[in-house]
Amino acid sequence: MLRKKRDIYVTLRNNGVALFICCFLTACIADRPEQVQQSNSDLGLMGTAPSYRTSGKPAASSTVAGAADTRLPASGFAELGTGTFVGQNAQANTEIDDSPNPTKASLNFVNADIQEFTRVVFDEVLKQNVVIDPAVTGRVTVRSSAPADKKVALDMVRQVLEMNNAILSKQGNTYRVAIRGDRQMARGASKESIRILPVRFIDPVQAKTALQPFAASGTEITANNEGRYLVVAGADVELASLEQVLATLDVDQMKGRSLALVPLKEANAGSVARELGQMFGNEQGARSFQAMPIQRMNAVLLISQVPQSILRARQWMEHLDHADKDGRRVFVYQVQNRRATELATVLTGMFANKAEAERGLDNPVAPSLTTTRAQTANFDKLASAAPAQAPVPDSAPTEEARASPDKQNLPVQVRADPSTNALVVMAKPDDYERVERAIRSLDVLPTQVLIEATIAEVTLNEALQHGVQWYLQSGHHAFSLSGDSSGSTAAVNPGFNYAFGVQNAKVVINALEAVTDVEVISSPTLTVLNNQTATLKVGDQVPMITSTSQSTVTANAPIVNNIELKDTGIILSVTPRVNGSGVVVLDISQEASEVVPTTTSSINSPTIRQRKINSSVAVQSGTEIVLGGLIQANRQTEKDGLPWLKDVPLVGTAFTSKADRQHGRTELLILIRPTVLGTRADIQSVTQEIKSRMRNVTKGSYY
Repeated sequence: MLRKKRDIYVTLRNNGVALFICCFLTACIADRPEQVQQSNSDLGLMGTAPSYRTSGKPAASSTVAGAADTRLPASGFAELGTGTFVGQNAQANTEIDDSPNPTKASLNFVNADIQEFTRVVFDEVLKQNVVIDPAVTGRVTVRSSAPADKKVALDMVRQVLEMNNAILSKQGNTYRVAIRGDRQMARGASKESIRILPVRFIDPVQAKTALQPFAASGTEITANNEGRYLVVAGADVELASLEQVLATLDVDQMKGRSLALVPLKEANAGSVARELGQMFGNEQGARSFQAMPIQRMNAVLLISQVPQSILRARQWMEHLDHADKDGRRVFVYQVQNRRATELATVLTGMFANKAEAERGLDNPVAPSLTTTRAQTANFDKLASAAPAQAPVPDSAPTEEARASPDKQNLPVQVRADPSTNALVVMAKPDDYERVERAIRSLDVLPTQVLIEATIAEVTLNEALQHGVQWYLQSGHHAFSLSGDSSGSTAAVNPGFNYAFGVQNAKVVINALEAVTDVEVISSPTLTVLNNQTATLKVGDQVPMITSTSQSTVTANAPIVNNIELKDTGIILSVTPRVNGSGVVVLDISQEASEVVPTTTSSINSPTIRQRKINSSVAVQSGTEIVLGGLIQANRQTEKDGLPWLKDVPLVGTAFTSKADRQHGRTELLILIRPTVLGTRADIQSVTQEIKSRMRNVTKGSYY
């Protein structure tokens, strides 16, 4: 046995204490994670850059790279992390006590028995008790290039045992070596127990996956996502080791990261973020770096695991935060609810008037000069003229005026792209913020108005010989008519109007049907946007000769007639305007026309007989109004005479008599009910009401 020990070369070097202490301190420094000390003044680097300009290249400096700049920012936010991403005890080993003068040894074993290797290390180096399972067998070769302290020696023993399917555990002051899977030998007299380990920062499932390689055979680990904890069952020694590993891994990763939100004054956030990513993107692992653009704030969010990277990136951002030439950039705003061309016209007119006012202050004009009107460019195409047109006299602008350099140099230029319904704005970031606020205020969902109209033609008999208005006001009917107090109607001249509740309007129609014939010509229901026009046409298009021409140079030249199609019949145009109090102002254009033979001219073209009313009515939403007063008398001229003699030329009139006879009169009534659809619930309610009416049609009653 002694001879076998002599074959193992173990040299203990206890002399040269000072040299050993230096080596030990060097090893400790190498194992210790890098600590970054930052003063409070370093936080000042995370603000905005000073307002001075540079050439775009980093200026020469005599300071050390990464040195802190103590200038305070105007805005921004920064939080420097610790740079540490594991627990403080990640490399700590409390099983072996450190002594003031640690003993080191060179371990050189060649094809040694694993049990003999373990005993020699524990007896000669670690000075600890050890119990080895006889079932542990194997041969090992270990060589240390430098003297190893107790911690290193113990780690080497663990690695050797794991390579030979054995494990090392500690029970009290005694270490035990057993075959992996032999729970009784490995745990010795330890008791089975269950522990609940809370997980604060990492995901419990990920924590379970990370602990599996460290768990001995038979140790059970269960993850609970809802309660954020792990349930581990096994020997006390194994559970204590797992708890230590979990404490090392379950740390707040954000405490180690450094963050900085740096707003930009001129440059685009996306461009600066890409440039910073190219500069610092090669750093991997613990020195990773990210630059994320925040377009809404025109700022860059810097994220790094090393605080020095944040400081260096911030210094470079001072040089990168410069726009091209005059500082203007191109912004694209996606319009959601309106036409981009409409918004471009409004915004362009605003900036054109502003530029005109500024020029007027610089160059005042005499009051006697003629007034001018501001012309705006055509925004139907993106490649149109400059968006802001200077004031010109009342005439069409020339091409030279459109291409004027003064218009191109306006501080804000707005153009519309109809294909994508987007606005393209060229402005400085500060100016664009004001433009964007104006766009968001204008780009709102317009209110919709449901227009329900009923156009009816009432035959005027003896009971209605003076018209529907007189009949309703005379009291010769079996119902009482009361105006709706919630709405008011504007005067219509000629004609009359009333505002009714829904039920009163139905009563009027039913009462008129009781005394005369009522023919419903049309009953449309349509939805129109606020301030938009809805048009209803029921009739025909009649060709009419507008002009006749014949060449005077060519003999027997043909006569050329210019034909225009004229709409006839019932034409109703309604434009609603909704105010904040829910009152709907309706601009109504009502026309009833028909074709009659021409009697007043020799042109071979028909005559259009019209009955037309233009009115503005203000009513509450849901109130039905009745417009009437368009009375038409149907007259025919009858010709009587003696047969054959009345047709004789020249003398036939002596045997003929003419008489104008009236074959009835009709009055046109229009019932209109506007309903404001401000919310989705209003739309659904109206839809259900229309469906209910359609079901009632099959039952014989529309209402």
